Amino acid sequence: MVNRHSRSGGQAMIELLIVAGFVLVPLFLAIPLLGKYLDVRAAAVQTSRYAAWERTVWFGGDAASSLGWFGVSRRWQANEKTDDQIRREIGVRHLSETGTSDAFSNSDRSAGNFKGGSKALWQDRNGQKLLADYNDIQNKVDNNPAPGTLNKILTPIANFASTLGPFVLEMNAEYGAKVTIKIKDIDFDHYLAKTSTADFSETNVLLANGWNANGPDDSAKTSAKQQVKGLVPTSILAAEIEGVKIMDYVLGALSVFLPEASKLEPGKIEPDIVPADRLK
Repeated sequence: MVNRHSRSGGQAMIELLIVAGFVLVPLFLAIPLLGKYLDVRAAAVQTSRYAAWERTVWFGGDAASSLGWFGVSRRWQANEKTDDQIRREIGVRHLSETGTSDAFSNSDRSAGNFKGGSKALWQDRNGQKLLADYNDIQNKVDNNPAPGTLNKILTPIANFASTLGPFVLEMNAEYGAKVTIKIKDIDFDHYLAKTSTADFSETNVLLANGWNANGPDDSAKTSAKQQVKGLVPTSILAAEIEGVKIMDYVLGALSVFLPEASKLEPGKIEPDIVPADRLK
């Protein structure tokens, strides 16, 4: 008796070997690579958010908007960082193989190398880094006027106020950051890194009022007190001579005839008065 299935004996095994050799094995090797690319994409998203939020605090200098007419140009004097300084911080703070003991430092903004090397996950099967060059990190942050009709109405008012006196508003309330991470391409024949690179870019846009982290009374910056002075005409009476306010002499003389005058404090601006129990 002849077995009709003898001619197809072992066919399933051959098909399995073919599928395994051309599909399953390459897919098995590609899964870790896909995980690395997903991690790079997540890092690009995170760093673009960092760059945008960082600009909302460090928005002074060239990043600040200029207000004023007829040759008057006033800018918000705040802490400032350049795009390149933020880029260098991104490399150290987000794309380095750091540990729990590594803290942020002012020197991060001038860094030129990864702290502890770039992320350990970002390497090929031979251990070659996919992000080896610090210059393969790119960052650009744009400050633009906030969109909307209200901002168009307020802008000429702010320009007029800045022309008359030392009153400045930061009108650039749209912060857009684009971060690009250049990762080495992979040779899919051998799953090894090539010399060419692929760009992973992400953009993050915020609408926010820039926050000036200089304290309420920093005379060198546009602090809360400096801002209010521009709206308080009597603040010009707070001028001092050798550390003594001129008005102290004037009020001292007036108090001889008007005792109540000694209680006056023209031009006084006291920001952030907090009750004593709230300081505990």
